Amino acid sequence: MLSAEEYRAIFEAFPDGCLVVDSEGRIRDLNPQAEALFGWPREDLLGKSVEVLVPQDQRPGHEHHRTGYAADPHSRPMGAGLDLSGLRRDGSRFPAEVSLSPWTSADGEERVICCVRDVSERKRLRDFSGGMLRATEDERRRIARELHDDTAQRLATLILRVRVLADEADGEIRRTLLGEIREEIVETVEGVKRIARGLRPPELGEVGLAAALQSHLRGLREGTGFDVEAEVAPVDSLLDSNERLLIYRVVQEALSNVMRHADVRVARLVVDIDDGTVFAEVSDSGRGFELGGSHEGGGGLGLLGMQERANMFGARLLIETAPGEGTRVRLELPKTEGR
Repeated sequence: MLSAEEYRAIFEAFPDGCLVVDSEGRIRDLNPQAEALFGWPREDLLGKSVEVLVPQDQRPGHEHHRTGYAADPHSRPMGAGLDLSGLRRDGSRFPAEVSLSPWTSADGEERVICCVRDVSERKRLRDFSGGMLRATEDERRRIARELHDDTAQRLATLILRVRVLADEADGEIRRTLLGEIREEIVETVEGVKRIARGLRPPELGEVGLAAALQSHLRGLREGTGFDVEAEVAPVDSLLDSNERLLIYRVVQEALSNVMRHADVRVARLVVDIDDGTVFAEVSDSGRGFELGGSHEGGGGLGLLGMQERANMFGARLLIETAPGEGTRVRLELPKTEGR
């Protein structure tokens, strides 16, 4: 049998934040981890309602669950299917898992031991993994669409032309058909190369970021008539290969969003370094949108995918937009001195 001092030592050393709450929801005890987790000193929480640690918008629901639990107290494992949040003293909130265990104190009072765990990192990783899966699937759909709408259609046309050629007896017509088929094959090969460049632009490794971006802009201009006013400084020496690819992908997706949603025929791109930070900025004067709306989950990687790519490399993605006021997407990669 453990002594009261030993039980106290276990309570104090428990890795999660633990609180003891009475039947009326008042905090009767807490361990140092709970103090650190919520940012409150012990003396300021003792005797207060446990709802002070719950965000305002969740308090009515929390009180309802607490009352229901008091009527039927039982051990409940972490999570228990509830989406809970904790509220720190500074007003910030965090996703939490909470386990509850009923306990009768030495004086016969019914209490509840609440263990609280901050799951921010786990939630971030789960959301990140889900976002990357969506990004991968979106990229696969884009490639499949290009292969179907361009390459497969061209190959189907070539099959028909070859059949016509096989049945054609007139030598002059045969030569004309052969010339057309040759041109179609060349265009199909160029289409396959374009898709391959979209997957991993060879210019990134061969001649650098600026050349890769200029090649992409040239392809947009020649293929769609969309124009980009570009100022791209030589920043390759400050970046590793993954960071160069990050900038390329974010610029690629940002320009794609402009073409699909902004209702303009021109955008602006700037890649440079400012006070030790390499940045890439795509802006337009188009229709803009409401941040938080459905546009963020749009085609391709979307804004969520760009944000997740930036997070992978410790970069920042800043988005400024409003309906009718255009959009600015800025990627920032802080660099250490001497890099």
